[in-house]
Amino acid sequence: MQKPTVDELLKGSARGYEASPSTVAALHAVVTDARRPASRVRKPRRALWLIPGAMLAVGALTAGAVFVDDLLRADLPIAVEYTTDTGVAVSCTAQIEGGSLFAPRSATVVEYYETHNFDDVGQRIYNYAQVLTGEQAAGPDTLPASSEWIPEGEFLADHDAFNFSLVSFLLTDTLVELNISGSGGAELTSDCTGQLR
Repeated sequence: MQKPTVDELLKGSARGYEASPSTVAALHAVVTDARRPASRVRKPRRALWLIPGAMLAVGALTAGAVFVDDLLRADLPIAVEYTTDTGVAVSCTAQIEGGSLFAPRSATVVEYYETHNFDDVGQRIYNYAQVLTGEQAAGPDTLPASSEWIPEGEFLADHDAFNFSLVSFLLTDTLVELNISGSGGAELTSDCTGQLR
């Protein structure tokens, strides 16, 4: 004997329903009342005084946005180069593209990214990603300054581990080094595939 499918069980549990004559009459009355015009439509000239006010409000909001905008506006590419445990040399680029995470110290952050030595950051990103996947034990040189998180038993997939490590070394370490208690968002893009083997 076959087990019934969910569709068969639902079909068998459906109840027949027929509306009573009083329900049908009440429904028709509601529909008829809804079709009646509620009131006369206002003439457009009465609302004309709203247009200058609306234009003034939009102008004030736009002007305010121009002066209050504190987003990081720079394209900051960082070379990410590392060698896997199997000897594969990987080279890719990460790009800090902007955001509000570093506001109001955008100039300091741009200077940091333009002058900081990122020569070994790719290998450090790889090593920490290996720790996050459980392939390597954590050592003093494998953890980023911003995070000392080591998974216990539940390790990350390769791609997730690489992305977490990339963000830790390139974004959150910057917050720690520059002593910025940031809130907001930042844009980091990368052509890195997260290859770990």
